[in-house]
Amino acid sequence: MRDGVELDSASNNKASQVCTSCEDNAMASSFCVECVEWLCDACVEAHQRVKFTKDHTMSAKNPGLLGDGKTACERPVFCSIHKQEPLKLFCETCDTLTCRDCQLLTHKDHRYQFLEEAIQNHKMTLENLVTRLTEKKSQLQATTKQVRTRLRDVQEMQKKVQVEIKMAILQIMKELNKRGKTLIQRVEKLAEEQQMKLEQQHLSMSKLHRQMDHALRFASWAINSDNTTALLLCKKLIFYQLHRGIQSRVTTEELRNDIITFLWDSAFWTKNAANFGNVLIEVPPTLSTHGSIPHLSMSGHCPQPQLSQQAHGRGAVP
Repeated sequence: MRDGVELDSASNNKASQVCTSCEDNAMASSFCVECVEWLCDACVEAHQRVKFTKDHTMSAKNPGLLGDGKTACERPVFCSIHKQEPLKLFCETCDTLTCRDCQLLTHKDHRYQFLEEAIQNHKMTLENLVTRLTEKKSQLQATTKQVRTRLRDVQEMQKKVQVEIKMAILQIMKELNKRGKTLIQRVEKLAEEQQMKLEQQHLSMSKLHRQMDHALRFASWAINSDNTTALLLCKKLIFYQLHRGIQSRVTTEELRNDIITFLWDSAFWTKNAANFGNVLIEVPPTLSTHGSIPHLSMSGHCPQPQLSQQAHGRGAVP
């Protein structure tokens, strides 16, 4: 269908009107009233051969303006059954255009409206739907913007929580390293105490060993010496040294060191490390008339370890 401007232009210069049904740019010779379209001779023949268009009305008159001043776009459409009856009614029951005879016969007792009234009502309905769809579109745009904002919020929240988890792990590692250094220093202190004690014992035994060796050499000299007078003169000293060496306390049992051990519950700490921390997701209440109840959904529910340093803040629980 050509618009009014094109039809007016065509009415002023009919000689230049070309066929609008094909692409050959042939000069139009007829006008199809039902199709509201200019046709060349070839298209007229094809139009009359096709089943659906062979009964269309062909006119050689200028369709630009009718006698009452209406444009061809407003030309009435005639009934395909009752050729002389224009489609002036709209059957609401069948949702179709009808002529007067069809409405009285085929569409008897059906609800109907006059064409102008139906057009006005449908325009109002269409305008109402357009208004509602426009409002829905605005809501969709606002919701889409919120979704984009929420997407950025989720990405930022992910980074924030990941940093919190890493900081919690670093804090625990810091405390473990601190505790490890304390234990190592404790081991060093205990070992040094044992070493000092053993070194003192070793010095005392070495001194006693030298004294015994000296007493034995002196006694052996006195026994093997031909100078008996010297033996009698040194008897008291020799006997004193020998008795002191004999009376000194020397254990014959195997010496054993104190045992230093490191005690820790491997299963307990491994389990607690596996259960360290938790990630919590909080579903906010929806803004509905019914008002949904907020709830918490926890990922990977498990008992929490009793550690000295734990992750705090939103998103982590002890």
